[in-house]
Amino acid sequence: MDLYHESFPNKNAFIVTTNALIGDYNFHTNVGGVSFQAVASPSENISNQAVSLDFADNRLIVRIGTKVFYPNLPFWQLSSIVSFVNSPYDVIVSELGGTNNNQQAQCKFHPVFLNNLLGLRLFQADLLNQTDILWDLPVDAQRSYILAPSEQGFTPVRDSVIHKQIYEKLMSGKFTSFALTDKDVNFVFYIDDAGLEFLGTPYYYFTKTVMDVANINSLRTQLIDSYNDIESNAKLLLKEKYTPALDPRTHLNDLIKALGKYKEQSDFNPYSVYYLGQAINKVDSLNKLTDADLGIQFQTMDNFTESFKPYWSLLKKYNPVVYSAVENTAQWSAFFRYVSKVNPDNWSQFANKVQTGTWDAPAIQTPTSTDINYFRYFDDKEKGKR
Repeated sequence: MDLYHESFPNKNAFIVTTNALIGDYNFHTNVGGVSFQAVASPSENISNQAVSLDFADNRLIVRIGTKVFYPNLPFWQLSSIVSFVNSPYDVIVSELGGTNNNQQAQCKFHPVFLNNLLGLRLFQADLLNQTDILWDLPVDAQRSYILAPSEQGFTPVRDSVIHKQIYEKLMSGKFTSFALTDKDVNFVFYIDDAGLEFLGTPYYYFTKTVMDVANINSLRTQLIDSYNDIESNAKLLLKEKYTPALDPRTHLNDLIKALGKYKEQSDFNPYSVYYLGQAINKVDSLNKLTDADLGIQFQTMDNFTESFKPYWSLLKKYNPVVYSAVENTAQWSAFFRYVSKVNPDNWSQFANKVQTGTWDAPAIQTPTSTDINYFRYFDDKEKGKR
């Protein structure tokens, strides 16, 4: 996959500022992507212990009761996650944006994940339907993997066994869309010999759009016929005054204005006026049809969503860099929301301290659009057969 970063005159063209409505048709068809909103809770044995946060020497410090922990959360993740929790929006990335033609990026990011490495990692988790490339990582202009110091030593290796398992499961679902979310996930933090740990992972939520193709095709034919009737009768009425600029398919309002203007000056054929009015009314009624009228049904695939949750561990093995970053983002976001709720003063002080940290990851530009490089894709597949 080739990643592109186009320039747009307005920063809003790059960003998505909204909240997730998991299970809502408009959200899944217009936003989708990755979103996290859960709030963690403590395990029962530490539920009454005070929790506070601190930041020193570019490291996160967590205090629970009398115990102090130094989690291995690199600053390039910590900084963005803290800013994310402090924001009013929970959608992180969406690939259902606009196009270059209307000066909108296809791939849009929450402002705190725009143009940083964590945003790039979370973007890749939205490529679940591209399992052939999901194992890989983006490279720079020198074809070197883009890695933070905390990720060094990792070399992507395509595991064909895991790929087959994930691919076959996804193909069995016959879904239309998906979103990566933590809606209703019960994140629990607890203490063991390894330190501060979490239970709970995000998951992919699948949906399906079912269409009555025969009904849709019938309605489409009616719409085409109605536009043809409008055009033919308009030509009879306007004669030489009809121009392509009055094409009813693209300029129906202009055509209606022109007809109204010349009606006062011309002896219109009453039959053409009648049939044109009938056709315009038909177009108007067709344009007001609901999805249900069209035969479009939106379905949430709850059973398939549940059956795919156990595949999270396989995804993490398939691409540990991406899915470890995703897991960190979801779990720590939930934990920080808990702290901000129970200890708001400490949270505010901590968030301000984090702003003074030193960046520890390469500077990158998040993609605005993507494209499959089929020349490289098929060449790599041929190499794999040798």
